[in-house]
Amino acid sequence: PSLEERQRRRTEAINARVDSLAEEAGGDLARAERRAAGTIILGSATVPLIIGILLVVTAFFLPHSGEVRGYDVLLFSDRSDQFLTTMPERIFVWLAFVGGILLTAATLISKATIVGWVNWVVCGIGVFYCFLAVGMRNTRGPEEPGSGPGIGLWLTGLGLLIIVIALSTRVFRRTAVQSAINTRRREAADKDEESLAAQQRLRVGMPAVPHTTDVDDRRARVAARRRAREEREDQPGEPDQGSDTE
Repeated sequence: PSLEERQRRRTEAINARVDSLAEEAGGDLARAERRAAGTIILGSATVPLIIGILLVVTAFFLPHSGEVRGYDVLLFSDRSDQFLTTMPERIFVWLAFVGGILLTAATLISKATIVGWVNWVVCGIGVFYCFLAVGMRNTRGPEEPGSGPGIGLWLTGLGLLIIVIALSTRVFRRTAVQSAINTRRREAADKDEESLAAQQRLRVGMPAVPHTTDVDDRRARVAARRRAREEREDQPGEPDQGSDTE
């Protein structure tokens, strides 16, 4: 199909979804918009999210540092204790497991906005702890066991970063359905005096001034006085009462 045909089908699908939400909300467009905001449309962000999950899962089986694997840090194994894995590293791995795997999978399945936001926050904190973990590994004393950051640690941080960027393109923007509902609300508000008054109170904090039409009727009043004066002049004069008595 041509670009115009695809655009027409997309518009029809959006309008159908808006009509469905408005019907479910009993005609309340504000309520329908809140319902639409509860669903996140992933679209082109789906592939980066899947790539992020695969990177994090793969990184758990790669060296986190030296002989320590990612799952060793996650499960608090004796090997991770032997090579003095620090608490920031353990927090980072757990954030990667919860945010990079569990919450990202939940976002892909549920498409719930609240899940997407929690996923974005957890993965964002995980990226921060990635830098802390790398710093802890690079500042170890020569007498301490272990080595610097391994490929698994870097891949985990990269996977979380991809997830954060992909979610940022979705959670910070309105969906097409939300925009369509908002457009309908503005159009309806422009026709409703109560909505116009509420908008003015929100904008300037003052009650709305009633819409009255001032008509300049000065010419009409002058013409009316002129006609009245001409009518009086055209009427015959009354007889003099003094002459009748004589």
